[in-house]
Amino acid sequence: MILESLRKIKQAEEEAEQKTENARQEAAQLVEEAKKEAERLLADRVSDARAEAEKMREEAAEKAGKECRELADEWQKETAELTQGAHENLEKARDFILHALLG
Repeated sequence: MILESLRKIKQAEEEAEQKTENARQEAAQLVEEAKKEAERLLADRVSDARAEAEKMREEAAEKAGKECRELADEWQKETAELTQGAHENLEKARDFILHALLG
C-alpha cells in the first residue's frame, strides 16, 4: 500500500512536471508569436508612415509648383504692364521733346 501510494505520488509529480514543461513551451511559443506579430505590425505602421510622408511630400511639391507658376504669371503680367507703361512714357517724352524743339 505504501509503495502504491509512493508510486502514485511519483506519477503525479511526473505529470505535474510534464504539464509545467508543456505550459512553459506554450508560453514561449505565445511570446514568440506575439513578438512576430508586433514586428509585423510595426513594419506595417512604418510602411504606412513612409507612404503618408511620400504623399505629403508630393502634395507639397505640387502646391509649391502651382504657387511658383502663379507667381511667375503674376510677375509676367506686372512686367508686361510696366513695359507698356514705359513705352507710353517713352512716346510722351519723345512727343514732348519734338514739340519743344519744333515748337
